[in-house]
Amino acid sequence: MDNMLLFIVLCTTFVHPYRTVLAKCHFTGKVGYIEALCKHQGFTSVPKKLPSDIKKLDLSYNRLTRLDADEFYRYKYLEELIIDNNVIRMLHSNAFNGLSLLRHLSLSKNNLDVSKSYHHKVFESLQNLSVLDISKNMKRLNNSPYKVPVSKLRTLRELSIDLVYNATFGRQFKKLYNLQILRFDYCHVSYLYNETFIGMPVNIKEFHMTTCKNFVVIEGGVLVPFQHLKVLNLTSSNIHLTQALNILHPFQNKSMDALLFRGITFADYKHGLDAVILTPEMMKYIRNICIKTLDLSDNDIILVKNRSLVMFKHRECFENIMLSANSFSLDNWAVDLFIFLFTLTNIKMIDYSYFPLRFENPVFLDVIKRNNHTTMEHVQGKWRRKVIPITVILPSQIQFVRITHVMAINAFREIKTINSSLRHLEISYFETHIFPLLTVDGFNSLEHLDLSGIRSVLTIGESKIPVLIHLTTLILKETHLYDILQTNTTILRFCPNIINLDISYNYIWKIKANSLGQLLNLKQLNVSHNLFETVPDVVTTFSNLIELDLSYNQLTTIGKNILEWIDTQNKKHGTFYLYLSNNPLICSCDTTPFLRWILTYKVKLDYNGNYSCWVSSRKGINYTRNVAQNFHHYFVDCNTTVWIKLGMSLLVSVLSSVLCIALLYNFRWRIVFFFFRNFRRFAEKGLELTFDYDVYVSYSDDCVSFVKELQEKVENEWGFKICFEDRDFIIGESIASERATSINSCRHIIFLVTPSIVKNEWTRFEIERAKYEKFTKNLQKIVVITRDIPLDDIPMEFSAIWKDVFLIQWPTEKVYVQMAWQKLRLWFF
Repeated sequence: MDNMLLFIVLCTTFVHPYRTVLAKCHFTGKVGYIEALCKHQGFTSVPKKLPSDIKKLDLSYNRLTRLDADEFYRYKYLEELIIDNNVIRMLHSNAFNGLSLLRHLSLSKNNLDVSKSYHHKVFESLQNLSVLDISKNMKRLNNSPYKVPVSKLRTLRELSIDLVYNATFGRQFKKLYNLQILRFDYCHVSYLYNETFIGMPVNIKEFHMTTCKNFVVIEGGVLVPFQHLKVLNLTSSNIHLTQALNILHPFQNKSMDALLFRGITFADYKHGLDAVILTPEMMKYIRNICIKTLDLSDNDIILVKNRSLVMFKHRECFENIMLSANSFSLDNWAVDLFIFLFTLTNIKMIDYSYFPLRFENPVFLDVIKRNNHTTMEHVQGKWRRKVIPITVILPSQIQFVRITHVMAINAFREIKTINSSLRHLEISYFETHIFPLLTVDGFNSLEHLDLSGIRSVLTIGESKIPVLIHLTTLILKETHLYDILQTNTTILRFCPNIINLDISYNYIWKIKANSLGQLLNLKQLNVSHNLFETVPDVVTTFSNLIELDLSYNQLTTIGKNILEWIDTQNKKHGTFYLYLSNNPLICSCDTTPFLRWILTYKVKLDYNGNYSCWVSSRKGINYTRNVAQNFHHYFVDCNTTVWIKLGMSLLVSVLSSVLCIALLYNFRWRIVFFFFRNFRRFAEKGLELTFDYDVYVSYSDDCVSFVKELQEKVENEWGFKICFEDRDFIIGESIASERATSINSCRHIIFLVTPSIVKNEWTRFEIERAKYEKFTKNLQKIVVITRDIPLDDIPMEFSAIWKDVFLIQWPTEKVYVQMAWQKLRLWFF
């Protein structure tokens, strides 16, 4: 037992920490290449219990302060080691011992000093290192020389390092014979002399210096050591375009892949530098270079003199030209520019955007002095010179053109392509007096079209936009589609095969069913930043849609039919993206289906489906998932309302049933008589029986008053016809014949039996005739009503038909009289 306890203690001591370390790291990759991602775990030292065969280890965003000897000896198969964003100040000489296979080492954003933190043997074991990043470490101004021991890194191809003040590179850098990419970060330098980079290897092909925020004075020969340079990237460094163009003389009549000078011009009055005016003298070096990509964007170029921007000798080299965010006008040399562009036989991309040259309709002020009183008057501005519209023919080989955010008097009457390879075209946000006509001759390959901000682009006639069968992406932001969608039946006939449609920022509140047409291939639809209060039904017609952006609208909920359609699309395509953020959603009893859907959704929602909503029961803002998960807490009265509605429905049903039953019971005899009479008439019609009267009344003289009462009841109230002697017999005819004929023409007969009937001979005759008619089946019912006579005194003649007689002993009490009348009506009718 003691041995067992000792074993458990040992397992707890050694195994538990190992599992803890593993739990802090995330392992990815495939067989043969395992990555250990141990970021944001608070490590103060390198973990020792990771699998020994990992190929990549990321220890970024921890709290390492130093790397001691043999820290990574266990991980001898490492090929990539990233220790960015720690607080490392010192590296032991054997810190990377055993990492002979390491190819990528990153120590960016630590506290490593280029003159103090590196032991001269620290990199000796890294025989195969290809990429070294020790940038963003020098956070303060430092005059110290570089003492980074890189001389043994013979295979190094890429180096990222900080550029310190008064930088001096030692001879160790000269031995980096394979170094091709040099990146400088955290730029503290103020001067770059001709000798600054003389200690660098000559085979460098890419030079990147992009973070110099303070102005840097550069001598003209600073890049002379880099005779094989292919990429010069000075983006966003405070250098000024004038200096950048002046250091290019070593590369004349050579080929360069890229000159990236975007955003390098800042006014510096101390050195006499202001906005740029390009002249042939400034362009004398660059015009002789064969350049593939040239970026002069955002350099405050306000004027181009003597066509200096189109005087390049090696035009066939250009593939990409970016001139955006400058302020130079094309006055007097626009034709030369477009001729130049048309001669660029290998051009692929042109960017001429963000040129705020002139407002379309400026309003000026005139100072008017009348009668010693000075006033101001508004005067509509006019274009001072005549504009001759021109047609721009894009080179057939060009693939990308962007002309956006241009404020000027537009001289482009037509932009034309002929058998073009153009795939991406942006002509957007034109603040001009006319929009150019787009003409496509021959075949076209256009896939992406952005016409945002062109308010009249779709109202000036469909002829402006030709049919583009290859177009897959169409962007129509801020084009005032809310007007067009109310008038046009189909506005997108020119692009029947688009996959991605963006009509955001258009103030649309409604889309007609056929306004967008049959977009059978549409997969992504962006209708954000509009005014929809409900999801437009037109989206359900796009059977291939897998992404719908409804953010920034006026939606309060999503209807049940739309939710069902979204679930169907998700099941059909395997995924569906829905964006609903920044809508005024409401959480209430009425939006219950949407809130329950939020908890069970399978589609991909932005913000994980957790949107802010107005909770009606609490008069405040909450989040949809919180409300949905605690629905009964927020809306305890929802089910109560349902039960109240159900109870009211049941109560109304019961009351209606009781009322119907009461009515049926109260009018039961009338209902029975109605159906019986109609049935009887139908049967008689089938048997071809006809009667002149419904009932014959036999009576004596003492029943005349009752006969009148009977007549009133049967004829006036019940609606039947009776036959009796005092009214219906024909005068002058035989009494016997009249009695026989009358009984034969009646359906029923009533005998009123009173004391005087015993002495009435005609009563015996009528009894005999009733027998005969009953036996011949003409007479249907015989009713005997006795009044003031005992049953024993009834004439014996009734005995032969007594079995067919319906007897009513007429009551003397008024309470039972009504029952007697009802019984009589039931028997007859």
